[in-house]
This record gives sequence, C-alpha cells and structure tokens, in this order.
Amino acid sequence: MTSPLIHIDRAATAGSGRKLKTMLLFPPEWVPTAPYLALPSLTAVLREHGHEVIQRDVNIEMYELFFSDVFLILTNARMAQQMRDLDEKARNDGLSERDIDRKTRLQEALAGDVTALIANAEEAKRINRSEDFYDAGKLEWALNVFRDVMRYISAAYFPASLVYYPMESNLGYRPGVSSEILACLDDEQVNVYRDVCRQLVLPAVEKERPDVVGVSIGTQMQLIAGFTFCKMIKEAFPDVHITAGGNVMTRLQEDLAKQEPFFTSVFDSVILYEGEHALLWLLEALVGDRPRQAVPNLMYRDNGRVRVNTEIYTEKTTTLPLPDFDGLPLDAYFVPRRILPYLATRGCYWGRCTFCDHGQGYFDQYRGKPAADVIREVKALKDKYHADHFLFADESYPPALFKKVSQLLIEERVDIKWTTLIRFEETLQDPDVWRLAAKAGCKTLYYGMESANERVLALMDKHARKSVIEHNLREAANVGIWNHVMAFYGFPGETREEAEETRRFLLENKTHIHSVELFYFVAYRHTPMVRNPEKFGMTIHKQDEYDMPLDYYYTLNEPGGLSCLDAMQMCEEFYQNDFEPWAVRINAREQIFLYISEFGTNRLPQIYAADHSPADAQPDTVAGLITWPVAKADPEGGKDGEPGMARVVSHSAQ
Repeated sequence: MTSPLIHIDRAATAGSGRKLKTMLLFPPEWVPTAPYLALPSLTAVLREHGHEVIQRDVNIEMYELFFSDVFLILTNARMAQQMRDLDEKARNDGLSERDIDRKTRLQEALAGDVTALIANAEEAKRINRSEDFYDAGKLEWALNVFRDVMRYISAAYFPASLVYYPMESNLGYRPGVSSEILACLDDEQVNVYRDVCRQLVLPAVEKERPDVVGVSIGTQMQLIAGFTFCKMIKEAFPDVHITAGGNVMTRLQEDLAKQEPFFTSVFDSVILYEGEHALLWLLEALVGDRPRQAVPNLMYRDNGRVRVNTEIYTEKTTTLPLPDFDGLPLDAYFVPRRILPYLATRGCYWGRCTFCDHGQGYFDQYRGKPAADVIREVKALKDKYHADHFLFADESYPPALFKKVSQLLIEERVDIKWTTLIRFEETLQDPDVWRLAAKAGCKTLYYGMESANERVLALMDKHARKSVIEHNLREAANVGIWNHVMAFYGFPGETREEAEETRRFLLENKTHIHSVELFYFVAYRHTPMVRNPEKFGMTIHKQDEYDMPLDYYYTLNEPGGLSCLDAMQMCEEFYQNDFEPWAVRINAREQIFLYISEFGTNRLPQIYAADHSPADAQPDTVAGLITWPVAKADPEGGKDGEPGMARVVSHSAQ
C-alpha cells in the first residue's frame, strides 16, 4: 500500500473543543523489568494538549497478581472445581484422552502445597526488588519460583502453557489465523487474560470512566491479551471508544482491513505507524473538531466497511515532548534499580538488511535527535524520575551519535549506566571510542552479527567484514563492556560450511563474546526477500487459513543451501554441543545489565550455571545466555512496539 506522506502543523490543527479522558493500556506479555516506552510517548503528547491520561502497565500488574496469595488461592479453587467436574463426567460419560491429560495435570498441581508456593512467590518478588538481587544464588532461586508458579497456573488453564521468561506462553490458538484469535477471546478455559481483565482492567475502567481506551500491541505475543482486553471492555462499556495501535497492528494492516468482525466486536479503530499525534487527532475527531477521514494513520469502520485513511503522518523527533512516565509503577518492576527506556532515533540508519522488516513499523525514513538534545532529555529523565540506568531502545545506534553521546555524557558528568544495540562498523575501530563509551557508562551492547561469513553477509546487504566484527568485540570487551552477539543459520543460499564458519567464529572468539543467541532464518512477511523471493532463490508458500501471517514458510529453488529444517537442526546441535561457554543462571538482559553496573566488570563468574565451575572459564571471559525477546517488532516509537518473541535475530535493543 502506498500513501502520501504529510506533515501537519500542530498549532494550526489544535482542537478547540472539549478534552477527553483517555486510558492507555500495555498488555501482557513482555519482560517485567522496565516500563515500555510507547505509553509514556503517547501520554506526553496528549497531556501537552490538555487531555487527562491514565496509563496502566497491565503486564507488570499481571505478574504482580499472578505471584500473589489472592490469585493463587483462586487458582487452587478453580482447579479443585475442575477436578470435581471431571470426576462427575467420568461417572456419567467417561473421560476423553484430553480429559485424562487434563486431570493428570490438575492432580500434579493440587498435590503441591499452595501455601508454600505463595510464601515462595512473595519472597521471590522481594529478592528481585532488593539488594538480594545481586546474590546470584538467591536470584536464580527466585526466577525458578516464578517458573514454578506459572506452571501451577497453567494447570488451571489447560492446555495453555504459561511461561514466565522468555515470553513463550501458548494458549493453543494460532495468532496468524483470525478465526482462532476470535475464538480464543471468548475461551474461558484457556484464556487466562479474561481473568486478568476481570481483576485488573475492568475495575480500572469502571473507576476512571474514560472516554477512550487505547491498547498498545507491540508484539505478536501481546495480540491475544490485547484483543481480549479490547473485546471485554467494549462489551462492558459500549460507550467507550476502543482504539488499538502498535507495531503488530501496522504490520497486519492489510489483513485487518478485510476483517470487519474485529471492528464490530473487538475495537472501534486502529492507529497505524507512529501514534502520538494520530491519537491526539483521533480524540479531536471524536469531539467533532476534525473529520474522522482527516485523521492520519487511522483505520476505522464506517457505513459497514473498514476504511483506511490515505494520509500518513510521521513524527518530528526533535519537537516531541519528553516521555511522561507519571502514573506508571516505576518501583513495581522486578529489578532493584529503576531502568528507563529512551529513544534517540526512529528507524534504522542502515536500513538495508534484506531479511529485516523492522522498517514496516515506520512509514518515513530514519530520523534522529542531535546529541545535545539526547543529553538534555536523558538528564531531565534522570532528575525527574531518580533513575540512572537507561535502555537506549534504538534499532541500531548510529556510530557518530554513539561517539558524540559518549563524549557529552562524560563532559557534562551525567553519570548514568546504559545499554543499546549497535552495528559492527569500521568507524568504531579506534580503541579510544570504546574507552570513551565505557567511561560514559556503557555496560552492555547487543550486536546483530547474523553470520561470520562475508559472502553471506553481502547477500544480506550487511557488508560487515569479519576482521571488523572481531576487532569491535575485542575492544569493547577489553574496556569491560558485555558483548551479546546474535546470529542465525539458514539464510537462503548459505551452505553448511558457511554456517559452520559462524559456529567456529563464536567459539574461537568466546573470550570476548559474553553471551550468544543463535536462531534459524525466518521469512518475515514484509522483508525485501519476501517481496522478491526469486532474487534469493526461494519460493514463498502462503496458506489460505493463515489470513493474518507475520512470516511465511519457504523452500529453496536450488539444491546446495541449508533448508529450514537443516538450519533448525544445526541450531539444536549448537545448543546441545557448543553452548556451555555461554550458560548462565540468570537470563534477562536487564539483570545482566544491572550485575555489570553493580560489580563494574564483564567478568562475573558468580552467574555461571550451577553445573559449570567458574574456574573452567577463560580468564578474560564472562559467559552467558540472555534469552531476551527478539524480532517480530521494532523499538518503541509512538505506538510502535519493542521486539517480541520469535525465532530469528532482532535488530532492536528493546
């Protein structure tokens, strides 16, 4: 779809009518370690124009609820009732194989001591939020308790599998099939988010009585929860306008335009691309200050059909207000230090990788703020929210900005700790660049290496040289920065030997690669490769029932390259045979970030896996796995999302 790009003068279009009360919701599932930037970005613009905003991070509220006595007692009672129902069914009709599996799960869960589980969950939350966080043994115990609780809850929503971390919960419905999404929204047995909505969302809407509810859906993992909230709010409060936005909604716009049932039963409108001013102008349209068809980035139902406005607005990053975190529970996240996300750029300055579809979340080109503005805003956020740890959530931090921001952070004595994602670049060869970054507070960096074979890198249009990759990693490690490297097998045309070169590179450079994620190639829907599959020797296979896909199955047109199955098998072999140097006991990126910040080094033997002796490690190595959510989304920008869980390397730092 091609649409004209417009820039609207905010002053000229400011509404003169009444203001609307808006509630913004961030649904599960996402990591419960830091707030998500989309809501504060939207809130800042709405409040700047006089609208009352209530922002709710339902994701962290959900985990707080799950790990509480109230919910676990209710879960125990739910399972007991299900057991009684199954016993009654067994006496009357007999049990199916599925019923037998369900009963087994319930029996196993009910055999446990729910009182002890509740006590452990409370202690686990305390550990995550206290100085005991920095005792790796205690933190590992706490994380295992959270996993135990999620398994316990899963039994009550059989056959759902609810997972604490990484975000891999599965309700048994396919998010790429619209009919299954709609069916899941009403499924009382497996859809745990219906109970989350009843306990957390509906009471908040009842109390606040907003005119508009906006739900930010940044990743595919949030789709079911986000749509469940929308549908249940719409049913309970039919006069409230429900709008949904976020990166996933933008990626699915062509499909949503054909799905009128979503606009009649789930939400009233969808905001595409960046959402700050589009949401503002939607509020103006709802009070009659502008025609709805004149609101950029808007999709809505009108006269029995779904309409998509042709105008698209792209935000001017230099004029946006400071993100507004007021109202979010900044001390409720499962970390002992406040960590704030911050975005200096939108889009990717490189923007050429043939396998990447992150640009789909933005209509316009890469944009960024001057380094001086970045420093000014970071200082303002630090002072206002008493936070000195920052996630720079840019897709890929530009080298020039990386250097300048590091310099200014030192010169102005900002004194923060930070992490970001960065490309391997020849312009970062100078050791002084890395010494400056470390002195400026850079603690961890995330690199999308993808492959260590230069022919494959050229096919990807990354054009990074192996010598540069190795040099950047070595220099960063030497100054104490933790290096996290992401790569994948199976790029179309890649041979087994070329994939082996990536494996060998990782092992040969383990002394300055501190954590690794290895995946297999996925043909994401909006990538240059999928738009021109013949150029890459691949055939895309579309399935009619998948009417809301974000990726496609593919096959290779010529023999010789790794098939999808080959790549999957090689990944499995890597984790089985080669991963020991990178196995740690704690696995969230914010946790590693805080450990390095606390101990001042990337040598952290205490976080090694329990069955791996720190003495076995290389003297200059800190090994670790950070299985943080990747791919399927872009970093925050208005309502654009952060990375979601997927199977291939991400270019997002958050």
